[in-house]
Amino acid sequence: MDEDEEIESINDEDTKILKKYQDDQKRLVSQKMDLYIPSLKDMINNGVIDLDPTFQRRDRWSIAQQSRLIESLIMAVPIPPVFLAEEEYNSYSVMDGKQRLTAIYMYLTDQFALTGLEFWQELNKKKFSELNKTVRSGIDRRYISAVVLLNESDLEIKFDVFERINTGGQNLTSQEVRNCMYRGRFNDLLIELSENENFKKCLGLPDDLNKLKKIKIYQRMDDIQLVLRFFLFQNYEINITGNLKTSMNDYMKERKTDSVEHKELAVYRTLFTETIDKVYKVYGNIAFRKWDLSKNDWGTISAPLYDAVMYNFSKVSPDSIIGNEERITNGTKLLFEDNEFVESIRKGTNGLEANKIRIQKFMEMLKSSME
Repeated sequence: MDEDEEIESINDEDTKILKKYQDDQKRLVSQKMDLYIPSLKDMINNGVIDLDPTFQRRDRWSIAQQSRLIESLIMAVPIPPVFLAEEEYNSYSVMDGKQRLTAIYMYLTDQFALTGLEFWQELNKKKFSELNKTVRSGIDRRYISAVVLLNESDLEIKFDVFERINTGGQNLTSQEVRNCMYRGRFNDLLIELSENENFKKCLGLPDDLNKLKKIKIYQRMDDIQLVLRFFLFQNYEINITGNLKTSMNDYMKERKTDSVEHKELAVYRTLFTETIDKVYKVYGNIAFRKWDLSKNDWGTISAPLYDAVMYNFSKVSPDSIIGNEERITNGTKLLFEDNEFVESIRKGTNGLEANKIRIQKFMEMLKSSME
């Protein structure tokens, strides 16, 4: 390559970089907005701001954390800006800042009393309506800054922004990240199935939403991850490569956006629903719990045990378990006298050998209990 050719090549590269930079600037269009506290309440009430877009995490802040934010407003401490995505004209979803906006809205609507305040101890145990007029007016004067990604921004880059904002910290669980990154019909189905009545009963999750929000399984989206594990394990010898987290990511990536047809979703929905119905019929609210030999009682829920139970119950007919419920339950207890089975759900649970052991041993127990 002579000098002229080299210069031309460099210029071509610069041109490509410049074009890519300009294209990206066109794809992301944003503006700043100040959300005054009284207006914020009205915007949420009227649905202008959606606190619960499907890609968002679930509420996780405690009342003490929410109270501390309200105390910061009273003290005029600057609050970090929130990020909103404009879905259509005058309609926004929360990309980052849901916990902050939720805390403010809940306090303004008297859904909790302040607790754990240190500087303003006098205000502990007081709801918004119980504050004196001066303090209420002080809160109403405050605002939160917002960065709004306008509707003309590319959809993909909106979610890329969400991922970059949230994965930089330590708050997101793996399933919360998947819920953002791999949105689409299949992800929506996972969320739908996590609300299955019998599934929630098996996990001991209450129907009351306020109580549900306080439970870690729900807060961290562990229930949704369990639904994902069920489908992943249907073909575990191929789908699981040794690292369960990576395997779940890959499985979701293959089903990202709307790549899964409605007919396939219907098959998934039926398979999960019928399987969990059979499990609940046998175990009720002790499903997926380990048998504690020392205490002669059921212990904590085990995800590896869940895999074995759900996989095998998906392979048997409802008629085959009728009348055998007690034998299956007793057979499950006996599995915990088998050291090899116990080890397969206790450590090294992501390996192919451990998967085979617990699934095959559970199937042997299940078949013998239905004979």
